[in-house]
This record gives sequence, C-alpha cells and structure tokens, in this order.
Amino acid sequence: MFRQWAGETPDDFAVDIIAEDDRGPCPELLQQVMSSLRQPPFMGGIKTVWLKQFSGFSQEPRGKSDADPMGIRALAQFLAKYGVPQDAVLILEGPGCGESQALATICKKLGCCDWSRRTVMGRKGWREEMRASISQVTSMKKVTLTREAQEALIDALGGDSSLIDSELEKLICYMGGPEVPISAEAVQELSPPFGSQENWALQDPVGNRRLAEALSLAERLLAKDKKPEAVARTLLNGLGRQFRTAMVLRLYMAEHRFSSGSALQAHLAKLPPEEKKKAIAETGGILAENPWKIKFAADQALNYTPHELIQAIGIVCDTLRTLNTGGLPAPVELENALLKILPKTNARP
Repeated sequence: MFRQWAGETPDDFAVDIIAEDDRGPCPELLQQVMSSLRQPPFMGGIKTVWLKQFSGFSQEPRGKSDADPMGIRALAQFLAKYGVPQDAVLILEGPGCGESQALATICKKLGCCDWSRRTVMGRKGWREEMRASISQVTSMKKVTLTREAQEALIDALGGDSSLIDSELEKLICYMGGPEVPISAEAVQELSPPFGSQENWALQDPVGNRRLAEALSLAERLLAKDKKPEAVARTLLNGLGRQFRTAMVLRLYMAEHRFSSGSALQAHLAKLPPEEKKKAIAETGGILAENPWKIKFAADQALNYTPHELIQAIGIVCDTLRTLNTGGLPAPVELENALLKILPKTNARP
C-alpha cells in the first residue's frame, strides 16, 4: 500500500514514516501522526503518512471510562472530527487492532481496512493458507525459497502469518541478500519453533529494554493458554537463560575488548578450529550457537550493565524460589519480575 501511493523510490518530501524506536510503542507516535496530518505536503501533491508496525494497538481502551495510555482514543476522535486531508494518505499498520473498536470503525468509514488472522493449525487447508501467504511476501521481496525451506518455515511459524515478513528479513540478511535462495537448513538454524512461543517470546523486548512490549507479550501468551501457570514458569526460566547467556557474552567481549555483536561475530569467524573449540568450552557452549544468533544476543547484552545483569539473574532466581515455596500466582510473579528487571527508562548504558 505504501509503494502504491509513494512509489518504489519515494520522495522524502512526500512521505512521513513514523516508527517505534528502543522505547517501543508510546503515545508520542500517535501525536506525530496527528501533527503530520495537520501539515500540508512540503512540495505539493500527495503526502503519505505511514505509522509503521505500531505494536500498541492492543492497548486501545474498550470503555469510555478505561485509561488510554497510548492515546488511541485521541487519534480516533481526531480522525472522526477532521478525517484525512484531501492531499494526504494515512496508513496505520500493526497487530492488535480490534475490528469492532472505535479506531477501526472510523477507519472503515474513511478508507479501507484489512486484517490478517492467525491460521488455525490442524484445520483443513491450513498449510495451503500459509503457503499462499508466504508466496505473497516472497514475491513482494523478490526472494526465493526452496520447497523444503517453505515447508520448514510453515512448521516454524506455527500458523502465525504476521511473523512471515520479519522472519524472511532475518533470513535474507543471513543468506547475504534476496538474490540467494533461502535453504531449509537456514530456516531450521535461524527460525525457532514459533508454535511454542513461550521459550523465546520475551527475548527481543527484554533484550532491548522495552518494558511495555514485554508486559503486553507476556499477557497475550498467558491469556491464550489453558495453563498460564506453566507458561509463566517457562517464561521465567527463559529469562534466566537469557541473562546468564548475556553475562557470559559480556565477560567474553570485555576480555577481548569487543564493543559490538558484529565485532564478536567477525572474531569467531576468524578463529582457528582449536582456539574456537577452547572458546566454546570456556563459555559453556554458548559460542557454539549460530553466529547470527550470537551477534544479536551480544548486542542485546550490551544494553545492560554487568551490575544490571547480575541483578536480573538474582531477581529471576528469587522469583522461581518463591514460586516453589508458595507466594503469588506465577503470572503475577512474572509481571513483578519484569517490572523489577526492566528500568523505567530505556537508555542504553
């Protein structure tokens, strides 16, 4: 839709792309949308305003008395009162916007809305639905998947078509560009089993210090599972592994004076086999992981000071110990742990 209105090579003066940063979703982004709509195109013509991959739509208040932390009600009221200017196109994109909610109702009146839904695994024809969705995205990105890679990706995604774009972007980078066909081995190496999201779901928002996104993801995972206690314990164990890995990587990078995950990745690629074997043993096998995974884990580890990592490991251990001896329900303890671990500010130390 963006390319349809802005063209394949959009003019910077004719587009306004508004996206989340390390802070995650925040009301300031929706204020930027409204501010952009108030301003006419700089050089005339049509202006395209794109709120890109906004992850806060799920926080839209359902009742008039409910809190509106993201300012979604304010955006809906703005659009209801002023609409979209004749010389502007507005694209709102992101998960969690309910079809019956106020914002969606107004958007339907002003233009077109499209929802992609999670394919139900096991239902007749679900794999065909996923193949069609994957083919649509690969065609748009001009990338080729082998048949085996496509089947492996279907298995990995577990029916969630909303993850196709981000997974393909990761695989394209891993392969070295869209012109290189993506292999089944690459999918199996780089894409975790998304059907059981609990083991990895919090890794990205926690690693990048995004508290609101981490709490929202945890809430969704707990709400959709019939055994939220078990899910919460799995997520806590995953946090423990994540911070232990981050600590090991921070120590190794400090010892070798690396300041980024890319530097660590390049170092490992040049290590002779015997030295790499020794490094893997020293890190408890962590450096035996895929180099791409190590790079991301190392970059996220640098978002925390060593003291913060030690504190985080202690918080997770104390929380699990409390669960084993009584205490509050596991979902509540998980939320409390995230609130203690993730700082109110998201600045990189």
